[in-house]
Amino acid sequence: MATSDEDLLDAITDLTPKVLTTMAAFEQLQGNMHPSRIPELAEFIRPYEDSLRPSYEDYKLLEFPKHLAKFGDRLGGGTEYCLRACDGFTRKGEDQWATMKAMRAHCRAQEFIYPLAGLMTPVSQYFLEQDARQNEGLLESFNRDRPAGEQPLGLMSFSNARESRGGFSLYVPEYHQPGDKRSLVIALHGGTGHGADFIWSWLREARTRGFMLLAPTSQQDTWSILGEEHDLSPLNAMMNHISKNWGLDEEHVLLTGMSDGGTYCLLAGLREDSPFTHLAPFSGVLHPEISISGRMQFASDRNIYLVHGTLDWMFPIDNAQLTKFELESAGARLVYREIDGLSHNYARFENPSLLEWFNPALIVPT
Repeated sequence: MATSDEDLLDAITDLTPKVLTTMAAFEQLQGNMHPSRIPELAEFIRPYEDSLRPSYEDYKLLEFPKHLAKFGDRLGGGTEYCLRACDGFTRKGEDQWATMKAMRAHCRAQEFIYPLAGLMTPVSQYFLEQDARQNEGLLESFNRDRPAGEQPLGLMSFSNARESRGGFSLYVPEYHQPGDKRSLVIALHGGTGHGADFIWSWLREARTRGFMLLAPTSQQDTWSILGEEHDLSPLNAMMNHISKNWGLDEEHVLLTGMSDGGTYCLLAGLREDSPFTHLAPFSGVLHPEISISGRMQFASDRNIYLVHGTLDWMFPIDNAQLTKFELESAGARLVYREIDGLSHNYARFENPSLLEWFNPALIVPT
């Protein structure tokens, strides 16, 4: 027998806040990730998982009518991936590989849930910065009617399925108007990562403050840091595509990245003809090729925001301190952020300060 409308509504109303709360808690976990902390983090996320799981078990028993089936699959799929993310900590013991898979599952959860933002205000609010979540005008702007033939807006994928390399994910604010020229943030994933995952590290800020967000996927397993250059020409082509189709503020183009993406950020950005006005490497290293090729000279007067954690287990903090010294010696306009207690994971909490440095006009509309 088909599930009644009342039962569907009750189940959706029960499940939605729990999955959003668990996703938010997982972001806190992610920011504090360190191999030595896995048991502690498992205990942190367990109560959220224990609250969410029975609601999801009840939800799976529902029979959605045909016209609501896609909605049901979206909310259910997002919850399933959210629970997989929790599982990576609570059920896998101190398995660091399982925790890495958990991080990717959290990205997939967001990917499933995000299309519901146009239908459910709590979901739309989740994908905004905290101080903008009660801004009714901003919430309404995501659902404006667009004339036929206008360029697509919102979250888009260009040959960027997870089984492929070399494509990109792009976000252009839904309230973008023809003729607008917007700042661009280009976010580079870490080694073996994927742009379809890393875009979620920045989407909330892009959606709130109105900049365009490009999350490319490296041509090979990681960026061109081990030999032949494969990625710079495609990056330039992506920027040209964005400029041609949506309009680009060429005075505000930020190239940022995490780990291998942070290393490649400097390798690609410290060039004479670089189109990137600002560079922000997170948890990377200064590639020796920059000094060998003489390109350190292009750090002079370059806007660089360097972020590194004191507990980075992959690239110890000494690497960042040496990078700081070399960039300052070369005359870079450097902001150095040494984060006490941060491991080798993306410091998403640093995004607001980075954006204020990059373009002070990108404010939170409250």
